[in-house]
Amino acid sequence: MSLNTQKQFNIRNIFLENKINLKTLYCVLILVIIKIFFGFYLENSNSDFFFTPDSVRYVDAAQEICETGKFNDFNKVPEIIRTPGTSIFLLPAVCSDINLRIYIIFLNSIMLLLAAFFTFKIVKLINIKMSPLFVFLIFLIDPTLSRYQYHVLSEIIFLFWFTLALYFFIIGLKNINFYYFFFGFVIITFSTFIKPIILYLPYYLFICFILFYSLNSSFRSKFKYPLFIASILGLVIHFSLTQLWTYRNYNVSGIKKFTYIKTINSYYYMTAGIIAKSQKKDFLEVQKEFLIKTENFSENELVDYSNTEFRKAILEYPFESILVGLEGAMMTLFTPGTGQYAKMFNITNKNYETSKVIFNSIGFIWLAMMVFLATFGIIKIKKNIFSILLALIFLYLLLVSSGPMSYSRFRIPFIPIIVVLISCGFENLLKMIKNLRL
Repeated sequence: MSLNTQKQFNIRNIFLENKINLKTLYCVLILVIIKIFFGFYLENSNSDFFFTPDSVRYVDAAQEICETGKFNDFNKVPEIIRTPGTSIFLLPAVCSDINLRIYIIFLNSIMLLLAAFFTFKIVKLINIKMSPLFVFLIFLIDPTLSRYQYHVLSEIIFLFWFTLALYFFIIGLKNINFYYFFFGFVIITFSTFIKPIILYLPYYLFICFILFYSLNSSFRSKFKYPLFIASILGLVIHFSLTQLWTYRNYNVSGIKKFTYIKTINSYYYMTAGIIAKSQKKDFLEVQKEFLIKTENFSENELVDYSNTEFRKAILEYPFESILVGLEGAMMTLFTPGTGQYAKMFNITNKNYETSKVIFNSIGFIWLAMMVFLATFGIIKIKKNIFSILLALIFLYLLLVSSGPMSYSRFRIPFIPIIVVLISCGFENLLKMIKNLRL
């Protein structure tokens, strides 16, 4: 057998092993090509849509890495608000002066496909019998993912790496494999440098593992000694690398934080949200008051002040703090994700409000179907170590991403877990329909 024939055979086996047939491949390929061509159209007709206020920092930092080898902002001072993960992924386009919008179309398309593939692998690992086409279609049609596929942001890049980490955790648990489980922690650490919301996830998971191992004998039978060693080593790697970056930030700015954005969010968003709720004021009005109050603060002063005010707000207004979190969770999970579609399609002012209502209605219909299937999936999914792990991660994401400014963008990290639940719900719905017919 020739080398080329051997390669073709191996590639074919990869698809066969994962039950991905030619029909699925063709359908996925057609959808991907359509979305890429739409990206080209968008680049020509509405190129500004690709950029948001957050995009600028990622691009400027990437430009600085290309020119100086340092992670600086547009003022040539060390960047401490963002982490370098997303900027690193932009380097090929920025350093080579490639059209960044075209680059992001292809980069995000690849990231999205890989996230779908590893989500399907997770679905298979936990014995949910679902077609790969179903999983890929959700990733390719979902309105929120489709919107952010055309943004120069961290969301879609993070989605792939986070999904990959989930896959390594699940396969490590299933096979009680030290290496898979250890690399799950390593990938989580890498993902933290793309999106810092999961900075504390490894510690949270480890504490949960210890508690379940101590209190539950069935959990103990699955979570054996090698996985504990892998968890400890993974935590050491995570702690070491994130602390090295914290030290870098302290060394260049005097601020001992993994990322300065946490200070900004805890004061101008979370604390402002709690105060607005407790004093029955408009959130934006309170936020403006906070900005005026701290306009002459240095970065170090804001760090200390932010920490103090956030703790004080929680202690003084615990009920309002919970309400802000709950409302944020609702906004994260149940906003339609189509609010910017009128802008994306360059709808004129005359038809803007009507088109916005139409797009939001489509988003709500899609979301209603997904919520129904996911809820059915929660009821029907086997309550075992795998579903517990996914539930713990879901809960963590909900706690760290819910606030007064939460919206559909914050839902993206949840997508792999939501798709697992949807797949389980759809599988059991089909079974129920089949049984009714019989």
